Amino acid sequence: MSWIEMADQYFLPVFKRLPVEVDRGEGVYLIDRSGKRYLDFLSGIGVNALGYSHPAVLQAMEKQMHRNLHLSNYFVQDVQIELAERLIRYSGMARLFFTNSGTEAVEGALKIVKKWANQHGKSEIICFEGAFHGRTIGALSVTAQEKYQKSFQPLLPGIQHIPYNNVEKLKETVTEKTAAVVLEFVQGEGGVVPATPEFVAELASLREKFHFLIIADEIQAGIGRTGYFFSYEHYGIRPDIVTSAKALGGGMPLGAFLVSEPLVNVLVRGEHGTTFGGNPVSCAAGIAVVDELMENGLLDHVKEVGEYFSAQLRELQKKYPEKIKEVRGRGLMQAMVINEEGYPYVLKGIENGLIFNATATNVLRFLPPLIVTKAEIDTAVEVLSTVLK
Repeated sequence: MSWIEMADQYFLPVFKRLPVEVDRGEGVYLIDRSGKRYLDFLSGIGVNALGYSHPAVLQAMEKQMHRNLHLSNYFVQDVQIELAERLIRYSGMARLFFTNSGTEAVEGALKIVKKWANQHGKSEIICFEGAFHGRTIGALSVTAQEKYQKSFQPLLPGIQHIPYNNVEKLKETVTEKTAAVVLEFVQGEGGVVPATPEFVAELASLREKFHFLIIADEIQAGIGRTGYFFSYEHYGIRPDIVTSAKALGGGMPLGAFLVSEPLVNVLVRGEHGTTFGGNPVSCAAGIAVVDELMENGLLDHVKEVGEYFSAQLRELQKKYPEKIKEVRGRGLMQAMVINEEGYPYVLKGIENGLIFNATATNVLRFLPPLIVTKAEIDTAVEVLSTVLK
């Protein structure tokens, strides 16, 4: 019996599993039980920023594991402080709170918005169609996709869903009642859709006029994925709250929400907490990821290789114009929009040794580890050419 068949006996039937039984990972490759190697352009949905078995991550984790695995937040730990200092320095934010996941980071951000809104006589939150912010009730309430929301109504009140990148609709919707606008500056599950400069400029202008909070969801697009530490840096805007997770822990469960100086004292002692958030082993892994990215030149590598990857995908588009409608993305968060359902292409990719996934029905999404080389991108593009044939 296969692992996939065995899993069906024990787990709730909520996942659509890819037909690969992974034994281990090495670098940018996954290796299945039979020994077949797959070039991994999914990287745990953008989590494995340094690939698999990266020595810096393993060494940091091993060192911390010999000290302690968990103390709880009744104690302050040096690895938490060291990672927090780096995140504050590179983001320009003022304080943070560690979580276990992205959806928890969004929940924490929403609690700040709710309390701040009550203090300022505001009541509405704006989010965008195609967004994905998580699956807990608060995060789901701002995930403006019917397929995720429809079975769980009623969700949080006072939330308005409007089209993404629609400047006029944004201007129509924002009022004095607006407490916050939450967005991904590059939508991930929505199909790797970057915000337009005009849209972000209008958002910044409206914030000046109506004094609401901007929440930047950097869970997928952050920690170097788009060529900047956080993707909002492409636009020269500073959010009020930033949510982070996925790549932050380098494969370990870790998230955070960061706030600007005016929001530092919104939550007071006893109003928020976590048992596992900021786990010391996860934070040790996070320090290794951030240092590789910001101090050892990996961010520059992402910019260079990301531009190369985008150019190679555009060459594919020229070769198969009848199949590829659009190539889009930033850095190593790239996508091809095709003219039919994407999942059969995912399966054909797996047959040929390349793992990626499809989102928004017809978008092939590529999230390779940030250590990927141009040669490995060439291999992936060759496989994609075979798949497109």
